[in-house]
Amino acid sequence: MKDLSSLLGRFLKSLGKDTLAKETIVEAVLRATKITLSVEEVSIKENVLTLDISSPAKKNEIKLKEQKILTEIQERTGQNINKIFYK
Repeated sequence: MKDLSSLLGRFLKSLGKDTLAKETIVEAVLRATKITLSVEEVSIKENVLTLDISSPAKKNEIKLKEQKILTEIQERTGQNINKIFYK
């Protein structure tokens, strides 16, 4: 039973890291572009950041500031995100 609680504890910690990284990404986008995103619009998989944004104007603005956003994300989270994919 101790192994199960240890596994559950590690699982909960990993969930917290993902949420923290997403919140940091939302803040980086807000600082660079003044565009507010929700945490649900952000996902990270295999060093690719995916933003689920329906507005072409928002996508364009983020694309223009993409390098600045990626640099801030790497500085604040330590994650090496290679590119941003827009849905």
